[in-house]
Amino acid sequence: MSDISAYLLSVVGVVFLLVIIELVLPDSKVSKYIKSIYSIFIVVVIITPLAKLINSDWDWNSFFGGNEYTVNQNFIDNVNEQNIDLFEQQLEDYINETYEGAKIQISANFEGDGMKLNYIFVDLSGLVINENNQHINYYTAVKELVSKQVNIDEERIIVYG
Repeated sequence: MSDISAYLLSVVGVVFLLVIIELVLPDSKVSKYIKSIYSIFIVVVIITPLAKLINSDWDWNSFFGGNEYTVNQNFIDNVNEQNIDLFEQQLEDYINETYEGAKIQISANFEGDGMKLNYIFVDLSGLVINENNQHINYYTAVKELVSKQVNIDEERIIVYG
């Protein structure tokens, strides 16, 4: 049982006993003295834990139950993978508006709160070539398109296929 729950339980127990004593005792001069002594006892029970707070070696973790929380790295890795998958899908949809059939794969690291892109791999092996665009250098065109959209150096965009 944590310190705070033990403290609250003792205060509630003392007040409960006071109510029972008040119901049982008849009205007389002795009952006034007993109630006075019991009131002092309640004050002592309430003030006693304050001495721990004044102590300089006080540990707040033990006061609040000492529960420690750990990071579930598998969960964080799973969320990061989902973020990469979502980003790959959005970039693939953007490229496929202009050049249909491109596939995207992203290599990234997560540092702090953000994602750092290492490389973007673009597979053009399934690219559909239109009659109007058959003389275009698709490798450079796709690199430029991805570079503008993602704001990454063209050296880190690898187009193949």
